[in-house]
Amino acid sequence: MTEGSTLSGLILLIGIGALFILMLARQIPFQIIGRIMASIFRPIGKLFGLKAITRAGPGSVRPAHMGPSAWAALSRAARSQTETEKALGADFSHEDAHLKRNGFLFHWTGVKVGYIRTPGELTLDVAEDYYRQGATFLNGRVKISANPQNLYEDEEGAVIAEYFPADAGCLYLLNEMRKTINSNVRKLTVVFSTIIAIVLIINLLYNDGSLIALAGPMSLGPLTMSATDLSQAAFAALSTIGGAFAMWIIYFMEYVPYQRNNFRELSNFVTRYLARLNDHFRTAEGQAKSVTVGQEKDAAKFSHSARMWHTNVLWIAQRIFFIETFVRNIMFQMLRNSGYYLVFVPLIFTVVLAGLNLALIEWTGFDAGARLADLGVIFLILFVVLVSIYAVFLRRSMASIDEINQDEWIGFDSLLLENVLGEIVGKYAEDVGYWKNRIGGSF
Repeated sequence: MTEGSTLSGLILLIGIGALFILMLARQIPFQIIGRIMASIFRPIGKLFGLKAITRAGPGSVRPAHMGPSAWAALSRAARSQTETEKALGADFSHEDAHLKRNGFLFHWTGVKVGYIRTPGELTLDVAEDYYRQGATFLNGRVKISANPQNLYEDEEGAVIAEYFPADAGCLYLLNEMRKTINSNVRKLTVVFSTIIAIVLIINLLYNDGSLIALAGPMSLGPLTMSATDLSQAAFAALSTIGGAFAMWIIYFMEYVPYQRNNFRELSNFVTRYLARLNDHFRTAEGQAKSVTVGQEKDAAKFSHSARMWHTNVLWIAQRIFFIETFVRNIMFQMLRNSGYYLVFVPLIFTVVLAGLNLALIEWTGFDAGARLADLGVIFLILFVVLVSIYAVFLRRSMASIDEINQDEWIGFDSLLLENVLGEIVGKYAEDVGYWKNRIGGSF
């Protein structure tokens, strides 16, 4: 190796190392840049009368949302919170205390058995509270405004969080598990891209036939390989096999078990939480059907009790429906974000390597393209095989999502809400018919 090659290799390795750290840091660099830019442009915006975009009130849509929305959508990477996280609030110390986090590079999270803020039994006090919350929701206005700075599923998640504060803890934990799953995919893509880059760099720098000395030449029919060619082929084989083995170890020994645990824990948590709400739903259903049974003779109390339990039935069913909708949102986010990582992380590594190569041509005269041609066909074939293995592993990065099976939990479809409401109304009609017959056909 020449002095120029040593310097070039050092620059390449430092560049890839810096990129590795930045990509693992996720949004932190963008948030720092965003705060710096905000401190610069906020006074300028005030000078020209520009205002920050905020959520419009119910029933209104602000024309100002149209202008900077495209640029603002790109600025999402610089935000510390998503719209859903803002809507959920910040007081989740109880949830964090029941959230298990494990792992060093990759992580898996789970909610400890025993966490659920929803009361164990649907008592009269709880039912009265549900009645107030349900009346607010069922009599409320649908929000037609949305902030175009946000992605659609984030905006929808924020609406769900605002409508159902009783389930904020559940939604918070689901979102935290979603972020862990996405983070694992991003880290896997970054680590594997770094392995590919290092295999390429060490071959560009060191694969000159001097590190592995093999006797030659060797002839295979019409094909003859010199000792240098044999040494280069052996170095290429060892480095690419080493890279493939490292990816295999990381994927099967570290990534897959953690990611499968994440999906399993998410599914188990949804199952437990919806089971508690289903218990409340069945209690409310039974109470709604038995309102006219007992010794109570006060008509006003009859009316209030009937309205309360009927609203409880509708309110709990709506909560289950929108929790499942939120699960759909986070599953979409997991798949969509993972798809972005699988495309843009390798692309960023490719662009950075190409940029470093152009800089090195100017600074040191080292041309990675020309050096790549010197490595020969065998290295190119082995490297293509390595990249193919890399692509196969990344393509299966979300294979564990099959752990989530909607049939395992008691969802909205299991409530048979139309049948339940029909039975409640039918029970009231039966009682009215009974008393009409008892007193002669009319009240």
